[in-house]
Amino acid sequence: MNKDYCGMPMRFAHTGVTQFAPENSLEAFQKAAELGCEGIEMDIQLSGDGEIIVTHNGTMGYMTFERHRDRLQDLTAAQIKQFEIPYRDALKLKYPPDPWTEHDGGRRMITPPDYREDRVTHLITMPEFDAWLATVDYELNVEVEFKCKGMCPRMDEILAASPNVSRYILFSGDWEVLAEMQAHYRAKGKPAGLRLGANIRFINEQTMAFVRGADLWEVGLNNEAFTKEDVEMFEAMGIKVFSNLGDYPAWWAQICEMGVTGFKTNYPDAYTEWWRAQQKA
Repeated sequence: MNKDYCGMPMRFAHTGVTQFAPENSLEAFQKAAELGCEGIEMDIQLSGDGEIIVTHNGTMGYMTFERHRDRLQDLTAAQIKQFEIPYRDALKLKYPPDPWTEHDGGRRMITPPDYREDRVTHLITMPEFDAWLATVDYELNVEVEFKCKGMCPRMDEILAASPNVSRYILFSGDWEVLAEMQAHYRAKGKPAGLRLGANIRFINEQTMAFVRGADLWEVGLNNEAFTKEDVEMFEAMGIKVFSNLGDYPAWWAQICEMGVTGFKTNYPDAYTEWWRAQQKA
């Protein structure tokens, strides 16, 4: 925990700092480390030749603004890395909408007609991310969201050669992927220090049945979908609670009072500024 922010939930930059660079890009992650965020949340998919790619969707259309619609499963990692990912229209606004209300967290900013932005970046592989993470000189935690099945064997290979195992929390919000992940590590065993999570979003009979039978370090819950008593219930089970977004001050105040462990935010700068203001008040 960054000592300057003790008492607040750990700040997990959702897909990096996307006011600075396109989501899930190395530059967005580097900015999160520069800001001293306690964590990063990132997404991974699988290429056609079995490499793990750091990206949210299974096609190139999402990151190239439909200029290319190739499926990752039809491409090699080398081919995927050649695509240009534009900065233009990909950056989020610096602050959530005002008045401060919940919103869809859309990835693209509204750009004026005279806005010019010619920079591009490229997707990276999980081994490339892991090599960068090893250069970060503080304990930066990383939530890795599996977006498709079939990635556990390749992830095992990467972790076997990684100095960063204890920094990672592997999780998913897809029930089939979660079941595969839990079965894989139940059968194979986890590398020492590795943590598992699940984005269950809501508390109900189905999600709680899964939680009780799973090996979990943390669960993700949607904003305003849980209470302080729920956090205490999970803590009694040895499970940490992370809030999924909820980028507005009223919710920020609630998660601080409820004692959640982490907060996945699209606006780490705005959240930090709000926190500082509360400490001065």
